[in-house]
Amino acid sequence: MKKWAGMIGLTLVALLAWAYLARWGEPSVDQPIAFPHKTHVQQLKLNCTNCHQRAEKDAAAGRPPTALCFACHAAVEAKNDEMKKVRAFGESGKEIPWRRVWRLPAHVFFSHRTHVTVAKVRCQTCHGPMETLDRPPARPLRKLAMDDCIGCHEKWEWPKEITEGGTEPVRVAAGRRVSTDCYACHR
Repeated sequence: MKKWAGMIGLTLVALLAWAYLARWGEPSVDQPIAFPHKTHVQQLKLNCTNCHQRAEKDAAAGRPPTALCFACHAAVEAKNDEMKKVRAFGESGKEIPWRRVWRLPAHVFFSHRTHVTVAKVRCQTCHGPMETLDRPPARPLRKLAMDDCIGCHEKWEWPKEITEGGTEPVRVAAGRRVSTDCYACHR
């Protein structure tokens, strides 16, 4: 009997491990508009921060306000249903109810401003190849672990334009390693 209980337990552990690795049970997110990052990045030559403007100023990158989308889409003929949805939100003055896909644990602090503006980290480093997508992802493209953050902090070097053209305090700060102290991110 113990032999069977052990085999059943081992099988259950293997199934749970498989489910975790396959992201089985992880909720998928449906967005109100099938936003094509690929079109906006590759054809229109927009950068991530053209739309996610808060990434350069705040801790959170945020979702683009409808007025920003509507600024372009009001002047362009709505050729498909998705563009018609953008125009409908813009004309009504309502925000597009984008649903959050990426979420860090509550005990982790991450400043987009520090990483995007100061460190010049590319968005794809953490978010994955968003610029290749024809529609929003249902789940995060990359699943980050603490080792990803620490590994990046350990190998990171200040951009040359900061260390060569910066003021004396900037050059002094640039000579230091990026913090791997627990309290830098865990607050």
